[in-house]
Amino acid sequence: MADWNIAYNWMMDNEDALRTCEQVPDAPPGAFAIGGINSVTWPEAFAAVVALAQEKREPFVRQFHENHFWNMWHEQLESDEVSKRVFDFAVNGGSGSSVRCLQQALNHLSSPDQALLVDDGGWGPITLDAANRADQVALVEAFKAQRIAHYQAIVAADPGKRGFLAAWLARAEK
Repeated sequence: MADWNIAYNWMMDNEDALRTCEQVPDAPPGAFAIGGINSVTWPEAFAAVVALAQEKREPFVRQFHENHFWNMWHEQLESDEVSKRVFDFAVNGGSGSSVRCLQQALNHLSSPDQALLVDDGGWGPITLDAANRADQVALVEAFKAQRIAHYQAIVAADPGKRGFLAAWLARAEK
């Protein structure tokens, strides 16, 4: 079963590698983040983490991510390599987008005689079973490719976001 600590640390290595939990500029322009908690998306949580003393911020960040992004489906993934990437993308791009990319990756890997998953962005036993039955190395690569395609589609739809693409792609390619 997937390990929460591995997934959390992978995500934090992307969000705040030194674990300083300091306020940094984020997207959209004018927004800020602390440990992956964005001031626009999570205004109340962001205000709460700002109010905390520096030494109390990481426990808050950790609990926030566990409560909002980790769930029983992540926990039941058999591969930490898959879990940490799906979790990281949930924090960075939203839970629905992350699961949708997982479903699309699984569909890409499926054989012609297999039924395709509905790529609805929702966890369920069918998605979980397919993820655990897949070749885990191939699934990681297919997930990375889907995540990259997701970011490229964002920029194609809104060229103003091109400035974020290099960082998004670097994160997706890990």
